[in-house]
Amino acid sequence: MTILETIVQELASAPEPLLEQVLDFIQSVKDSSNLVAHSSDVPRILGLHGGQVWMSEDFNEPLSDEFWLGEME
Repeated sequence: MTILETIVQELASAPEPLLEQVLDFIQSVKDSSNLVAHSSDVPRILGLHGGQVWMSEDFNEPLSDEFWLGEME
């Protein structure tokens, strides 16, 4: 059985509200994949936002236990 046949079989017994959610999901994924395809057509400009990002010197240092336990104020 193909994946499409399996999906159709599962959907045949699904309630209407679930089918609406599945349809919305499929449409949103298709729409977002179209956005990605179109945005890749635009050429990137090297150095366009140069100097606008700053990273602290201790960026790669481990975080304290207080941070992970949610005890920081």
